[in-house]
Amino acid sequence: MKAIGFDLGSTLIKYENVPQSWKSLYKEALKDVLISCDCIPNNNMIGIGEEILSKYNTRMNYREVEVSSNQIFSEMLEAWNLNKDSYLNKIKNVFYSYFQRTSRLYDDTVITLETLKKQGVRIGILTDVPYGMDRDYVLNDIEAFKRYIDVLLTSVDVGFRKPNKQGYSDLLNNLDVAANEMVFVGDEQKDILGANSIGIYSVLINRTSTIKEYGQRKMISSLKELMAI
Repeated sequence: MKAIGFDLGSTLIKYENVPQSWKSLYKEALKDVLISCDCIPNNNMIGIGEEILSKYNTRMNYREVEVSSNQIFSEMLEAWNLNKDSYLNKIKNVFYSYFQRTSRLYDDTVITLETLKKQGVRIGILTDVPYGMDRDYVLNDIEAFKRYIDVLLTSVDVGFRKPNKQGYSDLLNNLDVAANEMVFVGDEQKDILGANSIGIYSVLINRTSTIKEYGQRKMISSLKELMAI
């Protein structure tokens, strides 16, 4: 294999105490957002924000076509009758930072990436971002190991979310390898389905004791097991 692609969340990093659907944490995050807009948080404004976020929550409403953070948060500011030019960048920063403050690396992330890079393997990331998260925020999440990453593609970059084939095709093109020369590692069914659909060797990283069968070619419990493939 010449290249390995990785999912990001729950594969290389984790948000501690944050569920895959952020819905249960909307209220507290939106309180911080409203305060940053010089507003006193109230139930009406928080409810409007929760409704808009829920509409774009892919854990609640499946979609493959991606949307941008500007679209989501401009809609929110308009509903709140707040000026987009004054507050758009500020509320995005406050919202994403609320969740990213719990970002942690898995113990096996850096050592695995370092070993792969020493072996001459090209390394890419293909990640579906929450709520159209901008690339700069993703770069913050991978700061500790971005020196090992040759290609970073987000669903906003691609325009589609997994398991759509487009992201995997773009990853192959950017890494300059064929499908049969690459492994893709992810923790969810959509990671496996997308890799399989284009002929990439699919690996499921399962850090739990729960049996998961998504049609993966191989299942591992630690990234260090990639060395044996």
